[in-house]
Amino acid sequence: MVDRAEDERWAGFLDRLVHDLREPLRSINVFSELLAEMAKDRLGAEGDRVLSEIFAGASRMRTLLEVVAAWSLALRESSVSAASVATGASLQSALRIVVARFDDQIRACDATVIGVGLSPVRPALNVSLERLMQLLENLIGNALRFRSEAPPVIRISAAPEAGGIWAICVEDNGIGIAPEDRDAIFRPFMRVAGNKYPGAGLGLSICKSIVEAHGGTIRLESAPGRGSICTFTLPEA
Repeated sequence: MVDRAEDERWAGFLDRLVHDLREPLRSINVFSELLAEMAKDRLGAEGDRVLSEIFAGASRMRTLLEVVAAWSLALRESSVSAASVATGASLQSALRIVVARFDDQIRACDATVIGVGLSPVRPALNVSLERLMQLLENLIGNALRFRSEAPPVIRISAAPEAGGIWAICVEDNGIGIAPEDRDAIFRPFMRVAGNKYPGAGLGLSICKSIVEAHGGTIRLESAPGRGSICTFTLPEA
């Protein structure tokens, strides 16, 4: 059950947090760049390394703020019943755009992304193209990030269910997760793999908020070393 009032409160808090952190982050970037210019060729190897760490940390913080802002938007949409204002989006079209965006990462790890049984018109889902792409980006991104030693193989399929509902499956051959962590991974900032892998631990929380805002459900089936299958439901357009 979606607690819309609670989601709205969280969204407001996160909006303020992102707003308040962006300005000091901008200052860190500006003054770091100024220092690098003023001390050019005078810092030495160790000084250059320290500056490089500052820039890398600022970049990670900027990415985290972008993810938190995306989570806030997903929570805000869940509080206004996004399904009532959604438009029909083609799963195949969303997948093609997302795969194009991940092209460099897919090539780098020799991954294969397969859409099974999809067509330009079926399924068409009661969700905006932007939100459907956001779902696929998070799930495919996770499959690429948490890959095993074998080249990643990611399969996206859809099957109709009763009542005009479609179940969309994103299946991978990655490292998988333990059964006791299946529910925890949908909680904000939960990183069951620790800091070994990059990320903010918000991707699946965002997916959950988007899906539930459109009247659907989301679940994960997985086992260590055996990959994962994430299945979410959305109404037909």
